[in-house]
Amino acid sequence: MLQHPFARFILHLWPLLLVFALGQAMMRWSGNTEALGITLTLSLADMLAFLLAFGTAAWSSCRSLHRCLKHDHPENNARRVETLMADFPWRVLKVFTIAGICFALYLLAAVTLTALASSRELTSSMLISLVLNFGFGAGVLAPALAVANAIVFSVNLRLQLSSRGLFQGHLDEGHSFRQFTSASHRPWLVFMVTGLMPTLILSVYVYLALNGDEASRHFILMQALVLLVMSVSASMLLVWTISHTLKRVTVALESCLRKLAKGQFDARVPVLMDDEFGDLALGLNTAMRGLREREDLKDSLEIAAEIQQGLLPKFAPVIPFYQLHGFQQTCFSVGGDYYDYIELEDGRVWLMIADVSGKGYPAALTMANLQAMLRGLATLNWPIEEAALYLNDALCDTLTAGRFITLFMGKLQPQSNSLVWINAGHVPPFLLHNNDGIEPLAALAPPLGLVKGMNYEITRTSLEEGDTLFCYTDGVTESSSRNGHDRFGEARLKQWLQEHKHTDIKQMPAELLSTLNDYGRSDQDDDLTLLCVRSNAKNRELST
Repeated sequence: MLQHPFARFILHLWPLLLVFALGQAMMRWSGNTEALGITLTLSLADMLAFLLAFGTAAWSSCRSLHRCLKHDHPENNARRVETLMADFPWRVLKVFTIAGICFALYLLAAVTLTALASSRELTSSMLISLVLNFGFGAGVLAPALAVANAIVFSVNLRLQLSSRGLFQGHLDEGHSFRQFTSASHRPWLVFMVTGLMPTLILSVYVYLALNGDEASRHFILMQALVLLVMSVSASMLLVWTISHTLKRVTVALESCLRKLAKGQFDARVPVLMDDEFGDLALGLNTAMRGLREREDLKDSLEIAAEIQQGLLPKFAPVIPFYQLHGFQQTCFSVGGDYYDYIELEDGRVWLMIADVSGKGYPAALTMANLQAMLRGLATLNWPIEEAALYLNDALCDTLTAGRFITLFMGKLQPQSNSLVWINAGHVPPFLLHNNDGIEPLAALAPPLGLVKGMNYEITRTSLEEGDTLFCYTDGVTESSSRNGHDRFGEARLKQWLQEHKHTDIKQMPAELLSTLNDYGRSDQDDDLTLLCVRSNAKNRELST
């Protein structure tokens, strides 16, 4: 079909030849051809004129498409091919209507001249019936059948070209044939062509027959019979053509739906018609692309999540008399929460927990940048207040407007059983004293990335035997209840800490997460990150 589209289109036009031959046979059977003096030779000449007129029309409507498809790779000129195919039925209608009118005029002239040359009677009523018959058959039925079969040809060609990636997207509104190809319009068009118009013409025939003589009446009634046979046969052919076309379209849609059900999101359904079925195909293709992108994004997020998890510490450092444990759960595959502990050469440990504003990829990238800077600064063994100053200035230069990072950063000093810390806008960690007291380590400075040149003052806190430092992000206190109106809040967290102060810190994240889930926490809540440090009283006692 791709190499010889014109020949294929000609073969699709066989219903026109069938209806014309049937009309000629009915004219000869009824005796009207003999009454007009039309010989068999003239009938054959009429057939040749029919083939010439509508063959020329077929070539004229298919010429541009034939030239475009004669190359081996039509996909290289996909836009041109798709536009020509979308406009093809409209070209067929115009060209075949002109050809039909010309052929009707030829028939009328040939019949009139033959009747006059053979001195046969041709009354005005008989002439009017011939005008109506020729005009309707050649000027209406022929273009209608040509358009219907042009759509069949177009569907078959689109289906073949779809294997090369064509006809899977939108076309310009200017190249649309919706007024004729619309599924809601087609039944009405068939009714008008094969029902309404023949009925009106038959009513004219009845009027002419009632007001004519016996010879004219017989001629007109036979012409009415010819019209009726041609209309019924054309109606059957149009219905068969439409049903055949719809079957091809629905089979393609069903095939795509089966692939969709199997999760084969790379499949595409060809847009075989520019109607509601074409809109459905476009919608399915859009859905398939969206699902494919979602799967690709899911794979990318899984890889990003693995990379982000790789940035977090694999194991807590082993510090005499201290136990450290961290935990993170993100609401997306990646997030902006961060915790870390970095052991310095002198045995002290940097402790960090941070929360980057926002969620998803942007927050994760900022978190990765923060982690890289902290790891680099740790090798320099800077005081934490100088490290915080450097981080803040660097982030002020790199973060976009409105973005910031809250950070709690401490230096655990096992030799002196103390913690030196700063809090840059982070939710206050809690220090659970062994004597039942809870001390919040409140923020004394704004978050990083907001005010350049900010000085961060350190605070020194002593750690007694059995004390527990509980650091967290706001995903804990902002977890919503089941009704969505309340938050877990700081008060409930303090109460929970009092009840679980003697729980193993490795079990605390699981216990807290269970409590939050019972409260109503959902996947839409913020990221949740914990960092716990506990002084080991038993080991201290053994060491003394």
